[in-house]
Amino acid sequence: MTEKTVSNIITFFYRDFEFALIIMPANPNREFLLELSGLLNKRVKILMNNERIYIGVLRGIQDDSLNLVLADADSSGEYYYRIFITGGNIVEITLAEEPFDLSGLASELSQMFQPQNVKVIEEAAIIQVFDRFTVSEEGVKGTGPISERIQKIFDKYKAQTE
Repeated sequence: MTEKTVSNIITFFYRDFEFALIIMPANPNREFLLELSGLLNKRVKILMNNERIYIGVLRGIQDDSLNLVLADADSSGEYYYRIFITGGNIVEITLAEEPFDLSGLASELSQMFQPQNVKVIEEAAIIQVFDRFTVSEEGVKGTGPISERIQKIFDKYKAQTE
């Protein structure tokens, strides 16, 4: 049996037969929604098709229509405690704050817990320590003395980067 790979197609030859395996990329719609949901609880800038701009904290997304909810939003000096924005009127969504530096925090954690015990999982925006403790921009999940040490490193790192 021989194998040949071209782009996203793997062709297998076995005896007198040729088999092709087409490798499909991950569901692009799912990937898009994962990226968008990564902006939840972050400060975003929304450009509307009428050129109006809203800046606020993204609190909710309706995935079928991309309708959004912003909290503590501002547009041209007007303040909105909550504003619901129709997805069809949105031209652009951008992150309005600096993203949390997971790799920098992972580097700090690696100094204490050895690099092989610290794993950055970019897609989920988390760091796992000893496969038991989860660290995200919001804080540390886990209990016990190791969790307390991780929390101290997290607090120190966050204070330094703010």
